[in-house]
Amino acid sequence: MPFFIPSHVADNITLSLMILAGVTVSRWTVEWAVTRSCDALAARRRRFTIRAICNAAIAVALLGIWLSEIQNIMFSLAAVMVALVVATKELLMCVAGSVLRFGGHLFKVGDRIELTGIHGEVIDHGLFSTTIMELPPHHLGHAGTGRMVMLPNSILLTGPVRVEPQPRQYAPHRFTLTLETQASPREIVGHIKAAATEALAGDLDRATRFHRLTAGKAGADIAGPGHEVAVATSDLGKLQFHIMIYCLVKDARALEQTILLDVLEKLPLGERTPRPAEAKAWAEIARQLREGTGQRREAAA
Repeated sequence: MPFFIPSHVADNITLSLMILAGVTVSRWTVEWAVTRSCDALAARRRRFTIRAICNAAIAVALLGIWLSEIQNIMFSLAAVMVALVVATKELLMCVAGSVLRFGGHLFKVGDRIELTGIHGEVIDHGLFSTTIMELPPHHLGHAGTGRMVMLPNSILLTGPVRVEPQPRQYAPHRFTLTLETQASPREIVGHIKAAATEALAGDLDRATRFHRLTAGKAGADIAGPGHEVAVATSDLGKLQFHIMIYCLVKDARALEQTILLDVLEKLPLGERTPRPAEAKAWAEIARQLREGTGQRREAAA
């Protein structure tokens, strides 16, 4: 019958058995020699000391014999653990993301969130994933698209989570009006403020109370109530009016459209008439182009 134990392991086993047998026989011999002529109490103490010394000697000897084998086993276990961690990395990150969501009170079912560019309403969450109902961009309304998106909880560890106000809550809504017109910017700002005041007048008292309550609860300044208008220019030199209105989230798009339509109806939006200096500059550029074209034709002929 073949012998399946490697030779070095068999040698270690034989040596270990010999050490155990030798230390045991030596302990018995020493105990008999030192306890035969003393009282019972002293004999017990000496036996305890001898046994402790023998056990320590056995432990040191066996450790020296089997140290290489123990190291090999530890290295194998470490390799197995590393492979297990690598294989289950995503699952571990999902569990960690779930712990972060629960411990940090990030969001709950019914909240509207945005993370990694995905915007939606949370309809379910578990240990490994979060399911949301996809929502369109803000300027297209607040009704769901009908598509479900299942996100692994690991993305909670890789980016910020934005929790948005509910449709029946008040919040600042910002949009930009870009114009190219000859009208005075002060006149345009006046039209915008008048249109915003008229659009928000019906719900201003309730919005003011909600703003006061929210700011006090958050302990920070929040834009609102009412409206704000700031003037800037685009990269092309066009006028831009950055508008903020404090309103119900579900009414924000309708109020934005109302304000924009009111402002655009009051502004002369025709083709811009160039200024005299500008017209003269364009005429000079056209003349130079014509002369250059004529010279090239003569040279070619």
